[in-house]
Amino acid sequence: MSLLVAPDDRRRVATLLGGEDESLRLEPLLSNDIWMRDAGPISVVDGAGQTVFLDGNFNGWGKRFAHELDALLPLLLARRWQQRRQRLSLCLEGGAIEVNGAGLAVTTTPVLTHPNRDNPPVARIEAELERWLGVKQLVWLPHGLSMDHTDGHVDNLVRFVARQRLVCAVAGRDHPDHDRLAENKALLSETLGPDVELTDLPAPNIRSNGRGWLPASYANFYIAPGLVLVPTFGHNTDQKALAVLEGLMPQHRVVGLDARPALEHGGSLHCMIQPLHGAVDLENLQP
Repeated sequence: MSLLVAPDDRRRVATLLGGEDESLRLEPLLSNDIWMRDAGPISVVDGAGQTVFLDGNFNGWGKRFAHELDALLPLLLARRWQQRRQRLSLCLEGGAIEVNGAGLAVTTTPVLTHPNRDNPPVARIEAELERWLGVKQLVWLPHGLSMDHTDGHVDNLVRFVARQRLVCAVAGRDHPDHDRLAENKALLSETLGPDVELTDLPAPNIRSNGRGWLPASYANFYIAPGLVLVPTFGHNTDQKALAVLEGLMPQHRVVGLDARPALEHGGSLHCMIQPLHGAVDLENLQP
């Protein structure tokens, strides 16, 4: 595992984590923020079996936030680790696309077609995703979480836990996005039919002191080999969400981590982590 740290913090972080070894490498590199899923390169494997770092032209989620350092991460990491880098012909954040590794993907219209991304027409977006991610069918969800400053990333909405199985965020009537999430699920069900199983994942209602609703989502989990890290929020739906994921991925240890500090800054666990070498075989997640 590689952990990006500010150069001046490397020694302090190494001490806190018990030092570096073959399982942990600290990479001193300046960045604007911690959201590596969006700013970092998307790692794919080409036909020759070589890793390629895709550069998604990160622009601070539509130039909302400083990103001059984050935008350089794919280039700098490719050079540092001697990997091939390919710049995409669209603005694509890692949290904006969810793929099953077998040609099916889900995204949201409010992100990839937002004017602040300066993206090409839909047909060209789909062609680029097919070329570099092998996407044969792309499902466009109409809504993201209304409080999400990314304009509505899909990794807060639906996630593959197997090639033909999705978890789908749903909410109670007291949630501000109840109707939006219900519409997303209905579209998925209609588009994908019985070939893809949908499982409900509760959406918690989390407020910030003085800032209203926050984009809290259990769908922002991260799957690692043998382990699933799930954000928790000190909410009464935490245990239900963990139980749902435990039932779907029995071969993995499901661990809840308090994500409230990260949530206050607008993201969660999946947003902070970007796998760069290899991939999780979703086929093996099935019970």
